[in-house]
Amino acid sequence: MLRSILLVISPALVGLTFAGPVFEEKGGLVVIEAESTDSRLGDWEKKTDVADFEGECHLEFTGNKTTNGPPKSPLKYEFKISKAGNYTLTIRARKRLESERADISNDCFVALKGDFEAGDKAPLKVLQKDTKLFGGNADDWGWASTLDENHKKYPPVYKLKAGETYELTIHGRSKNFNIDRIVLYHESKDRREVQSKKLKESKTADEGLALKPERVKRRLTDREGRAVDAQLVEVDGSVVVALIGNRRHRIEVATLSDEDQLFISEWWDGE
Repeated sequence: MLRSILLVISPALVGLTFAGPVFEEKGGLVVIEAESTDSRLGDWEKKTDVADFEGECHLEFTGNKTTNGPPKSPLKYEFKISKAGNYTLTIRARKRLESERADISNDCFVALKGDFEAGDKAPLKVLQKDTKLFGGNADDWGWASTLDENHKKYPPVYKLKAGETYELTIHGRSKNFNIDRIVLYHESKDRREVQSKKLKESKTADEGLALKPERVKRRLTDREGRAVDAQLVEVDGSVVVALIGNRRHRIEVATLSDEDQLFISEWWDGE
C-alpha cells in the first residue's frame, strides 16, 4: 500500500520545475531587487549593513575566494519584454574589501536564457553562458556593467524581442561581492539617468492576481510521486500556470503524473 504523500509548498522539496515571478518591462525598463527571487540563496546572505540599499535588503556572496572561483549558488530572475530593442544589463553592486587590494570581491557570473541576439560587440555565446560581470564601489554602491571573457571586455547588451520571456541567472564568483538590484534598460534610455534615479521595482505578472472561484484547485503530483496543493490558472503551451502559496509558478505539464496531465487537458479544453 502506498504511503500518504506529505504535501509541501517549497519547490526545492517537491522537486517540480517551478519558475519564480515574471517581472514585466515597462517604458524600456526592467528593475528587480536582488532578493526578489524564489531561488535558494545558498552562499548568498541577506544583508542590511550597506547604507542606502533598495528594497528589503541586499545580498552578499560568501563562497569562493575574494579573487575568484567557479559559478556557485545560482539566482534566477524571469522577465517579459513588451518593447523590443537592445537592452543593457547593469547591477547595483558593492565590493566589501578585506585588504588594501581594490581589484577583488568585485564580480559575479551572469547568463541569459531565451530567444535573443547579441546587441553589441559581445558574441552571442558569451551572453548565453556564465560570464564574469564586474564593477561596483568599495565605499558605497556602484554599478557592475562590464563583461570579461578571457580578458576581453564587452558591454552586456542583448537584442530582445517583444512578447518574449527571458531568464537571467546570476552565480556567485568572488567572496564579499554584494548586489542590491538588477536593471535592464532600453537603448532609448540614458545610462546616467537610469543609474542615478531611485526606480521602482517592476511589477510582476502575478501582481494583484487573486484566487478566483472559476479556477480549479488540484493536488499536483510529479512523475516520482511527490505532490503539492495548487490552484490552476491557465495553460501556456506545454506549461501549466498555477498559484502555490499565493505565488505564480510555471510547471512543465510533462513532469506531472498521467492523471494530472489528463485532468489539465480536459480542464483547459473546457475553458
